[in-house]
Amino acid sequence: MDAALDVLRMIRFTGGIFLDAEFSAPWCVAAQVMPADCRPLTPLPQGILAYHYVSAGRLLLQVKPGSPVVVPAGHIVLLPRNDPHLLGSELGGRPVSVDHLLQPVIEGGPAHIVYGGGGDTTRLLCGFLYSEMPCHALVGMLPRVMTLDVAEGAAGAWIESSFRFAASELAAGTVCSPALLARLAEMLFIEAAQRYLACLPPRATCLGRRVARSLRQPGADPTA
Repeated sequence: MDAALDVLRMIRFTGGIFLDAEFSAPWCVAAQVMPADCRPLTPLPQGILAYHYVSAGRLLLQVKPGSPVVVPAGHIVLLPRNDPHLLGSELGGRPVSVDHLLQPVIEGGPAHIVYGGGGDTTRLLCGFLYSEMPCHALVGMLPRVMTLDVAEGAAGAWIESSFRFAASELAAGTVCSPALLARLAEMLFIEAAQRYLACLPPRATCLGRRVARSLRQPGADPTA
């Protein structure tokens, strides 16, 4: 997978945080990043990747028909294809659309949600990232849901401290630096994809070379 990893490092991602949410158990919501969520931050709403950073508590996430994934505090869950998904302390009840819970946006800041039954609290930052360089072949190699313990890995300490800084700024009502969020989005995706690709079995090497070729030449077909 060295070829795919080398090209991965050439891709430049950017992104932003559009939602600061606080939920209390029991709660269950249906979510998907929509173009309107990104429009204040980027004119490129197509081909976005979604992510959630859990700063406190824990949650369950499910992309149907898959099984729920547990995401504890200090972890990020990345959805490379921005699939519709459920989030909650439990997923057995009828979910509420996130769109129905959004509170008025403070100028220059993210949307805000406070919702739930008053039990254990979960806090998360929701964001998106994208690249102007076509990377559909690489995204196609990745699973629909990826979890990342930001305390691990070479870039983990920087990612974790940056998210904690962003969370503290948002809690204080100040706006995070666009440059910081862009760099954070880039490091987040590279770290998650590198960890996944590095764990693929040797037989995936041929596919990795095809993906690398398609990334270098956007018109190429990675399945050819």
